[in-house]
Amino acid sequence: MPVKIRGNEYNTVAERLAAIHQDHPLLSIQTKIVDETVNHITLQARVKIMTEGQSLIFSGHAREYFELENNRAINFTFALENAETSAIGRALANAGYGGHYLPSAEEMPPVAPQTSASQSQLEIELAPNQELLLAVEQARQQVDLTVDQLKAKSIQLFGTEEIRQLTAQQLEYFADQILVEGMPEA
Repeated sequence: MPVKIRGNEYNTVAERLAAIHQDHPLLSIQTKIVDETVNHITLQARVKIMTEGQSLIFSGHAREYFELENNRAINFTFALENAETSAIGRALANAGYGGHYLPSAEEMPPVAPQTSASQSQLEIELAPNQELLLAVEQARQQVDLTVDQLKAKSIQLFGTEEIRQLTAQQLEYFADQILVEGMPEA
């Protein structure tokens, strides 16, 4: 059921997906991570509609910030999923499946009162190990490693790709190893 935002109807992503699948059986939706840091993840969605010998492609992007302190906040666990859903929603809206109105950021319902994610992201004091996570991210960027290469290195060194779960000592060692070893062989 469409949601009303400032008197205008706005269809949910689930409603848009149902509508586009009904209208276009030859449809594909692809998503990919285009940027990931210790603070945020950015996804791109591409909706490809095949119609009478031609294909129409619509894209959308979304970024979600990881909630690092409040384990009750949605983005503590589901930042990736939220970014993917938002990116798909934007691509569908660009394809004409968003209701009669696309809200601006200012018109969207505020999320901050529902979680403390925004507040903790702006706090000056960093979460435990945040400085070390940032050091790992800076090392990754300095030697031009992809996120997948960084995760592979974490698996090699620590048996897990969950970098945020590493101890302070492991993170220090990890940052040093990235800088010492540099860019991996292709």
